[in-house]
Amino acid sequence: MKYITLVLMLAFACSCTAPAKMDFEKDKAAFETSPVTKSFKSVADMNDAYFELKENNYFEFYRQLFDSIKNTRYPGKYEMKGDTFYLRFYDPAGDSVLGTKAVIKGADEQIVFFK
Repeated sequence: MKYITLVLMLAFACSCTAPAKMDFEKDKAAFETSPVTKSFKSVADMNDAYFELKENNYFEFYRQLFDSIKNTRYPGKYEMKGDTFYLRFYDPAGDSVLGTKAVIKGADEQIVFFK
């Protein structure tokens, strides 16, 4: 009985790990080696925000405090349909920060995010 309880507790603990985080660990090497193809920057008083498109359909959104280290990071993969980027963040919290879709518009190439 003691072993059954231990096995059930272990199975429960393993089922609670975030699948999105595990996906990123699987893709991390390819993500890190993919070069940036397009970059966007939003300047704020202290915390600038960056959105980078990378090769192999990867992207990264991050914030940087005083041009130093990344203090918030949301990597993911995108799928392009027409002129719309469909974003899939590895961490679901990224959906609430930016949304799940983006469009690059205009000659000055501004990026617009929406749900």
